[in-house]
Amino acid sequence: MLRYIRKNSNLNENNNNLSEIIDKIKSGDNELRDKFIEDYKPFILSCASKAMKKYLEVENSEEFSIAMIAFNEAINYFDKSRKSHFLSFSELVIKRRLINYRKVESKNSNIYPFSYFGENEDNNLESSMTEECIKLNFTQFEAREEIIVFTQRLGEFGITLNDLIKKSPKHNDSKKMMIEIARIIAENDYLYEKLIRKMRIPMPELISHIKVNKRTVERNKKYIIAACIVLRSDLDIIKEFLKD
Repeated sequence: MLRYIRKNSNLNENNNNLSEIIDKIKSGDNELRDKFIEDYKPFILSCASKAMKKYLEVENSEEFSIAMIAFNEAINYFDKSRKSHFLSFSELVIKRRLINYRKVESKNSNIYPFSYFGENEDNNLESSMTEECIKLNFTQFEAREEIIVFTQRLGEFGITLNDLIKKSPKHNDSKKMMIEIARIIAENDYLYEKLIRKMRIPMPELISHIKVNKRTVERNKKYIIAACIVLRSDLDIIKEFLKD
């Protein structure tokens, strides 16, 4: 069941398959959970070795044990509705767990490794990380994923993140005005579709909708386009920043 996913895994192609397997595991299929973790041992070992910056042995390795537990935790907390990739998410969880472990080992932190807590009979681990920290880690992962998508969409218009930093309005009032202009475009299907089709702000049609200085729009066009992309997207984390 898992072999064809495990070898030469492609995140874009196989994430749906992995999500289906994880759904079954979460529904209580512990036998599938054990097989899934066993099949992904090479992946877990690779992530752990990368995080610790050294080759790890499977046997008698505290770091590998922690990575195994972290992978299991990633199964428990993975949310496919966020449109993220399970393998990327699990690698992040493994990395953070091992970083915490390394801090403990160097006596610079009071965070305990997973092995301190052990496992229960169902192989469902009691995590040392609080629910709030789990959500924070997941949010950080999601933010990174959203930035990648956002950067790609900007690139379609020939805009970079560096452009936004340089071309962003300096004053809050100006930013609010540009966001309101972007909102007018984003909420109007005709204007937005023309923006997407022509890859530029539909100036004549926009001016017919609102009284706005053409030069002002032209000077801030990259910022307005970026705001339009966010407002019409499912980039919820970036959208919250825009609201703030």
